[in-house]
Amino acid sequence: MKKFLLGLSCFLTMSFANAGLLQSYFLADGDASILVEIQGTSVVNEYTTFNLGYPISVRDTIWLGHRDDNGATEYDLAGNATGNTSVGGNAFSQLLDGASGIGVNYGVECCGVVNSVTVANEDWSNQRVLFDLTESGSGISYDPITDSLFISTFGSTISNYDLSGNLLGSFDLTGSLVGLAYESASDTFWAYNRVNLGMIQFDRNGNTLDSFVVSGLTQRNYFGGEIALNAVEVPEPASISLLAIALLAMRRFKRV
Repeated sequence: MKKFLLGLSCFLTMSFANAGLLQSYFLADGDASILVEIQGTSVVNEYTTFNLGYPISVRDTIWLGHRDDNGATEYDLAGNATGNTSVGGNAFSQLLDGASGIGVNYGVECCGVVNSVTVANEDWSNQRVLFDLTESGSGISYDPITDSLFISTFGSTISNYDLSGNLLGSFDLTGSLVGLAYESASDTFWAYNRVNLGMIQFDRNGNTLDSFVVSGLTQRNYFGGEIALNAVEVPEPASISLLAIALLAMRRFKRV
């Protein structure tokens, strides 16, 4: 029985590994005013946004902020502008990525002597310093399970900070990682790899779970990336089906 349960555990894990993205991942190139949507392992949509739209948060809608905190624009999940905008103007610059938190957004600056991790309203208004980094930030993601932030800094290293700026740990993956995003459907994280136009999936301990080159993606200056916070947990129906199969197998196992 122990061997059976161990095999079942491995089977369930493998069922969701190497499957690509379970939720839509939105990736922004503000210099080209482009936002692409990636599902699975492929680009499925491309939308026109505005110049220097980089830091992004996604919930029921998309709020795309300006790289230099000059306001933000709201889009629906089909890439249509809703007409809602917000005002920035708090003297931040080079905000290349954003993250959706609980009632707030988080951003990260690059390319200065001191680079701030910022916190703002859900529409990117009232942006302010949360804590400072000595390195340039290239990606940021909020982890709702641990109430902490994962941040990349123009390379393969990803660091985990609490919301007071205390370093909790760090690990190295591979490539030049930007656009960090938490995927609630798998309880894992994704990053865009600028080296090979690819995506890499990892867990909180720095284990690589999946990686692939995105089909249909062309070389651009992509940085901002995000997945909707608190989206529907898509693995649940499959998990139920697998559990039913497992229970049936266990009944047959007992009869032998």
